[in-house]
Amino acid sequence: MKRMLSLTLIGALTVCESAGLGAQAQNPGVVTGAVLQANGVISGSVKSSSGRPLSGITMQLVDARGRPVGKAVTSPNGDYTLAPVTFDTYTLQCVQNNKVIGTSSVILKAATESVNMTCTSDTAAWWKAPAVLTGLAAAAVAIGASAVVSTNGDASGSR
Repeated sequence: MKRMLSLTLIGALTVCESAGLGAQAQNPGVVTGAVLQANGVISGSVKSSSGRPLSGITMQLVDARGRPVGKAVTSPNGDYTLAPVTFDTYTLQCVQNNKVIGTSSVILKAATESVNMTCTSDTAAWWKAPAVLTGLAAAAVAIGASAVVSTNGDASGSR
């Protein structure tokens, strides 16, 4: 790549001189000017530990200084694509309800980098929501079930 760039620049300088444009005198083999940083895109899919695609998860890209540099939300099938960022080493985080539920180190050194992740999810604890517990209690009463709930000691009633 460097050799091709050098040959291209030498060819361009030769054309400019023969056209009478008078290129500035430079040391042979030295390239000067702005160096553009290369960018790449990180994309992939996110699944739960049971293999279910996770939708609505925020994928956050964090640089080496801990600063967020990109975010995307997973689609219904768990896919995501982040905006282009410069080649570097990053940490990719799965974030749900402002809680990091998974991380992966990413070394971006190509135009595209695929990162498939498995993230733990709190979706299994859906039954802990107060509305769900109230509904379960009402259903238990409706079918004649009863339960002893104790916050002090055990609930066996053996005391």
